[in-house]
Amino acid sequence: MPKVANVVAWLLAPVMLAAMIAVSASLNLMGDFRAFYCAGVVITQGADPYREEPLHACERRAQPPPSPAYIQDVTLPAPLPPHALLAFVPLARLPFPIAAALYWLLSFSAMSAATVLFARAAGVRCLWLNLAFAGTATQSYFLGQPMPFALLALAATAVLLRNGRFVAASACAVLLSVEPPLALPVLLALFVALPSTRLPIFGFGSLLVLAGIVGLGLPVTIEYVRDVIPAHALANAYEWQLSLTSVLTSLGSNAAVAVRWGEAMYAAMLILGIVVAQRLWRSSGNHAALALVPPAFCVFGGVHVHLSQLVIAFPAILSIYASHPRARNLAATGITLAMVPWSAVSASVMTGFTPLLVGWFAYITMGPRRGLVLTVIAMGIAISVLALALAGFGPGDAHFVARTYPPDALAEASWGAFSRSVLARPSVLMQWIRVPVLAGLAMGLIALTRAAYEPPVPA
Repeated sequence: MPKVANVVAWLLAPVMLAAMIAVSASLNLMGDFRAFYCAGVVITQGADPYREEPLHACERRAQPPPSPAYIQDVTLPAPLPPHALLAFVPLARLPFPIAAALYWLLSFSAMSAATVLFARAAGVRCLWLNLAFAGTATQSYFLGQPMPFALLALAATAVLLRNGRFVAASACAVLLSVEPPLALPVLLALFVALPSTRLPIFGFGSLLVLAGIVGLGLPVTIEYVRDVIPAHALANAYEWQLSLTSVLTSLGSNAAVAVRWGEAMYAAMLILGIVVAQRLWRSSGNHAALALVPPAFCVFGGVHVHLSQLVIAFPAILSIYASHPRARNLAATGITLAMVPWSAVSASVMTGFTPLLVGWFAYITMGPRRGLVLTVIAMGIAISVLALALAGFGPGDAHFVARTYPPDALAEASWGAFSRSVLARPSVLMQWIRVPVLAGLAMGLIALTRAAYEPPVPA
């Protein structure tokens, strides 16, 4: 039975992905990948991948979304750093369906490898990680996001740190910069705690910056830092997310003010994460804590946090579950609440998978009694989400007419208008589904902080 359970856990995310594709009629399937793919196409043409054209024209040719029709007139930006966009150039030379299939294969492989490496670095079972990752990983696969590759870079960093290979760990930490907000806390933690990583971080980081300059040009590289990053923060300020910025704008705050508060919270959580990571490292002797813990804190609040990014906190929280019995139930309860993408429950097959994911994870981590209680709680949350959706407490109907933007405008102009008109629709339902995820993540971070101030006990 244990072998069967492990096999089923490995297959959960692919099966859920297939179910989501079947139910959603492929609506927005690989939508994010389409933007990255087209950015690669634009680079091969010698143009600027952060501008409206020719990015928009490529997105319409590559995979026009089936409905609603107005989405075809919206440009989805590709806000990755220049060196990260270069990785999509080889895929851009293939027809879109073939490139998407290959990207799926690479994503599955990266996520599987990351799971194995996280299990080694955190001293936990792959079964736990597969269950915790399944829900949000499925959404990442569906949209074609780069998160699996970021997780692989982090997992490799943690394993190499645990084995004392600091130079190689520095290289992998720099590769995590495909997701800059997640890379920064890791790089700073290593820079502060391990002097032997400082020169390698600077060297490998310089190589990636140089690659971006060579591939896209110095003006485009400067444009990314000076214009694209702040423009993307404002464009996504109204989008439904789990960030403090998104919460504030949904409550009526000005976008620019909300972004500033999000930045302040990100800075505070970054400092707290590094402090907790250092204490855990010194008490346990496991250098992996310097990589796993800081990004876990930085996905709480901040400026731009999607569900798919929350999984970066789970390995650190599970490591505390395995090594600190006093924080065990708090850590497991936190992941149980945070691991389900509640925003997908009201409109997808995730409703049926919720009891399975929560019940299985809670049972193997907390036993039958507590597992049953949490399963009932999760079912109650799922039912409440469905009830609110059916009762009309969800977002109202969107009325959006896309406008034409100058070819040299940033793609964020088109996306920002769409986000403010369609995605910024505050409702009781959309506010409620933030609560269990943020509460669960808060529990996990409290467990990490508590464990940092007590000696570990081997599981």
